[in-house]
Amino acid sequence: MPENLQVGNVTAKRGKLQKGIIKGVELNTTTSIDIPILLMNGAKDGPTLLVVSTQHGIELQGAEVILKIMREKIDPSELRGAIIGIPVENPLAYMHHQYLSWIDNLDLGGGGSASPLTADQPDGTATERLAYALWQEAWSKADMVINIHCNTRPDSLFFTEINVMNPKTKERLERMAEAFGVTTVIDRTLFKEDGPPTLANLAAQNGVPDILVELIDGRWISEPSTTVGVRGTLNIMKAFDMIDGEIEPQEGIIVIPGPCKWEGIVRANRGGLIRFLKPPGDFLRKGEVFAEIYDLYGDVLEEVKMPMDGYIWAYPCGDILGTPGSMQTVQTGANVAYVFTQEKE
Repeated sequence: MPENLQVGNVTAKRGKLQKGIIKGVELNTTTSIDIPILLMNGAKDGPTLLVVSTQHGIELQGAEVILKIMREKIDPSELRGAIIGIPVENPLAYMHHQYLSWIDNLDLGGGGSASPLTADQPDGTATERLAYALWQEAWSKADMVINIHCNTRPDSLFFTEINVMNPKTKERLERMAEAFGVTTVIDRTLFKEDGPPTLANLAAQNGVPDILVELIDGRWISEPSTTVGVRGTLNIMKAFDMIDGEIEPQEGIIVIPGPCKWEGIVRANRGGLIRFLKPPGDFLRKGEVFAEIYDLYGDVLEEVKMPMDGYIWAYPCGDILGTPGSMQTVQTGANVAYVFTQEKE
């Protein structure tokens, strides 16, 4: 570890915690919209962990996790390595309580598009420039990344998602997921060294393990998300010898034993109000009805059925204008459920 660690406009000496910004973009009022950061340089050698939250502007829970970790749980004089904490990665989305950046409606993480937003555009749109700044100042300096997202509803399952198809990161990602201690969904999408340079792809191409964490009740700072997120993050730090202590199992939440496989999204064929008949985490048989779509007269228009034997991890209904979870209503083609199965060993 260097004696002086620099990220953005912050320099932290060994054994110190500092706060500052990564320079962002300027609005038409000339107001600067910057990215707040916390930087902790441990007194002892070890890896650099980047913990980020609120890549999507309404997914708030991880911000509190980062603040708890860096302001209350970790003593920099005892830390082996360093922590870069970014409570809000996408201030453009956060400031308007929107899922995506309000200026250009782009996804900072590069998801949800045939032409994903990349982190190699210093002269691009506002959100592309944020991604570029994040890569240059933070992601490129990390040895591992915990990327905290949130499902909107409080009845969703906690889960981590890892891609195990990159031999550079497979073993460390599996260790991170096991240590975090919630349901783990395995992504077996073919890893491409020449894939588009999104933040996640650049990390993978550089051999940096990047674990996606999904907490719950995303718009509120609430339990059990704070405790699960803090415990899981500390567990990863223990697993990689950044701090002392035994790994603590997650308590009081549903954990589906893994490995598990993402199977896709169940979508609505009719529009209307929707009621859910089965909670996430229940084992469901193929063809079992788990939701009903009904009209404003109370008549059921569609019984939504499970497409295979497996589980639901969340109900992301009401995605209007790129803002998942806005209302308990659906239109034709709207997301109803994320579904997954247990893989056979």
